[in-house]
Amino acid sequence: MMNYVTKRPYSGANAATLAAANVDQVVTFKQAVRDLGVSGKNMKGIKACARLFRFGKDVDEEGNKKMIWFSVFDVQEVLARKETA
Repeated sequence: MMNYVTKRPYSGANAATLAAANVDQVVTFKQAVRDLGVSGKNMKGIKACARLFRFGKDVDEEGNKKMIWFSVFDVQEVLARKETA
């Protein structure tokens, strides 16, 4: 389970989430638009395959780093939309 654009593997809970979703490579919405050249209109209707998280720089009132959630999409579905456009 890796990010298609950055070629970096996911680890920890994010890797487990992607394993449960049964996908090999994923991209975020912004990566699909910016790096793969898929228009936002063509992304419409593609269901996110997982919601992953990362830790931000900000901390909450207890001193813990805040979690930032983001959706990822199966790269095969995204590339299929690019080819049909």
